[in-house]
Formats: sequence, structure tokens, C-alpha cells
Amino acid sequence: MDGLIQWGLGVVQWIQTFRNPALDGFFATINFLGEEDFYVLFLPLIFWCLHKALGIRLGAVLLCSMYLNQFLKDLFATPRPHQYPNVWSPFKTAGYGIPSGHTQGTTVFWGYLGTQLKTRLWWTLAIALPLFVGIGRMYLGDHFPQDVLTGWAIGVALVAVYAFFQPRVGEWIGKQALTMQLALAIVIPLALVALHFTADTAKSAGVLLGFYVALPIEKKFVRFATHAELWKQIVKFALGIAVLLALRFGLKAIFPEHALFDLLRYALMGAWVGIGAPWVFVKAKLAGREQRTKSD
Repeated sequence: MDGLIQWGLGVVQWIQTFRNPALDGFFATINFLGEEDFYVLFLPLIFWCLHKALGIRLGAVLLCSMYLNQFLKDLFATPRPHQYPNVWSPFKTAGYGIPSGHTQGTTVFWGYLGTQLKTRLWWTLAIALPLFVGIGRMYLGDHFPQDVLTGWAIGVALVAVYAFFQPRVGEWIGKQALTMQLALAIVIPLALVALHFTADTAKSAGVLLGFYVALPIEKKFVRFATHAELWKQIVKFALGIAVLLALRFGLKAIFPEHALFDLLRYALMGAWVGIGAPWVFVKAKLAGREQRTKSD
């Protein structure tokens, strides 16, 4: 392992020989694509304003990827480059190294969008953005090349497996009674919590719990329509995000620092995205309602 770390350290230090202000700014900016803040903003945007079903599917694979990433980080417990001398790192991200969460997350997020939208533009983004984010993680001194390579590999594997099985599993779940859907939405996140419970896994499991418990209830009783006039979309998003951020930061200030309260906080955030905000949108006439189908 020490030999691999020394090799990776050499690669990071070589990449950093190309440092200049323009690259510093570029990689610091594109790094945001792998941050929690990015997903907090853009997953609700997709679900509320762009494509409801795509938001549901994308959320599932991304949240499972986040959980798996943290599980593997804690399992391997490898260091980061900035813990060694002569490595520049403006952020000095805490926690373990392999696999790179930013790299894996952007590969899953943009890769799955590529498999669903299937245009040249989206496939280009699905390849280019994770590539630049991964290089940036080494440039910024937060990850070794082996961390980044593993993140890319796991991300591609998750997207491939999920894109293959999701239509079949999604169709089966859709045919189940409300009680069964709720049971699955509760049992699966809690099983993940029981398997590996930390402050980080509590976040992804919490959103899984809150959001996917809310979805079948929303489908039965609210059924908000994603599409609306542009001004309504802007108001919907601004209102929804304002409350979501209030839950995220307000509850953090109130709750004790414990993984159990992180689980609860993020579950409430997921429930707001899944049913709280849609109910408000419909009641405020910012969104219409979808027509019931024969399967509902």
C-alpha cells in the first residue's frame, strides 16, 4: 500500500507543476459539481420543474452511490495527498480518500442523465465533466489517482447496472400496493443505516427515507404536474429551495450533533422535496395536477 501511495503522491505533485491562477480557478469552480450543495439545488430542480420521473430515478441511484462511497471510504480508510508534505491543497477535505466521492458522484449524476437523454450534448457532458472533476481532485490535492480511478470505475458500473435493472424494478414497484411501497421505502434505508451508520451515511439514508416514503403518498393524494409557466417555475423553485435550506441549516443549529439527528434532518428534507413542496405548489396554484391513470 505504501508503494501505491508514493506512486500516487508523485502523480499529484506532477499535476500540480502545471498550477497557474487560471487552472486554480477552473478546478475550484468545477469542483462544485461534486459537492453536496450542487445536488441539494439541482435534484429538486429536476423533480419540481423539469422531469418528475427522471428526478425520482436519478435521486435513487445518486443517493445509493453516496452511501456506497462513504461505506467504502470507511472500509479502506486511506489517506489523502494533502496529509503529506509538498502538496498544495486549498480545501483540505476531511475524511478518507478512496474512492473519490466527487468523481464517483459526478460520474453517476451526469452518466445516468446521458443514458436517459441520449443526445450528443448530454453524452459529451457525461464524459467531460466527471473527467475534469476527477483531474481537479488530484490538482487540488484532495485525492490520489487511485482514488479517482476507483471513483470513475464504480460510477460507470453503478450507472450501467442501474440503467439495466431500473425499468424492471421500477415497473414492479409501481404495481405494488401503497402499503408495500411504503414498507420498501422505510425498510431499505433503515437496513442501510443498520449496516453502516455514520454522520455521512445518515445523510444519504435519511434523504432516501424521507423522499421515497413521500413519493407514493404524493402520487396518491397530490399528483403535482412538473410543467408550468416560466414565472411559476421560478417561484416554485425559489420557494422550495428556501424552505429546504431552512430545514438543512436551521435544524442543524437546533439539533444536537449526532448521526441520528442527521438522519432525521435529511429525512425531513427529503419529505419536503417529495411531498411538502408539491402540496404547497398545488395549493398556491403554482402547479397543476396530473390526471389519474388506470393503474393509480
